[in-house]
Amino acid sequence: MKKSILVFSLFISSLFSCSDSDANPYEDSVCDQITTVDNSRYKSSQSEGFLIRSVQIIGNCLVVEIEAGGCSGDTWKVELIDAGRVAESNPEQRDLKILLDNRELCYAIVHKTYTFDLRPIQTTNNVVLMNLELWDEQIRYEY
Repeated sequence: MKKSILVFSLFISSLFSCSDSDANPYEDSVCDQITTVDNSRYKSSQSEGFLIRSVQIIGNCLVVEIEAGGCSGDTWKVELIDAGRVAESNPEQRDLKILLDNRELCYAIVHKTYTFDLRPIQTTNNVVLMNLELWDEQIRYEY
């Protein structure tokens, strides 16, 4: 009997001590979305069908205003994809692009602002220069 209680106790304690391997390490993010690091998606996707109106960094969030044709922009799906490689310059550089899935069939011009958590692209240094496709200037991200 004591043996079965011990085994049961060990089983219960192991259930509570396990961590969820799929847990989001950025669940505390204040940004709308987390930047995706994926070289194959970066290479196989195009930034098209929109303009980038403004870019700024607030904390760990990249704030981007985009403009595209549509009805309201409420159905748009937007992602920030990193190329998954670091240019060994000083400071280091990363290449990113925004992907917009816009299936709205209206002729209005819509402006929407999105925020992306940049922590997945941090390096061991405290600064990264970002080259965002469709944006002419490098973006300096300090953390």
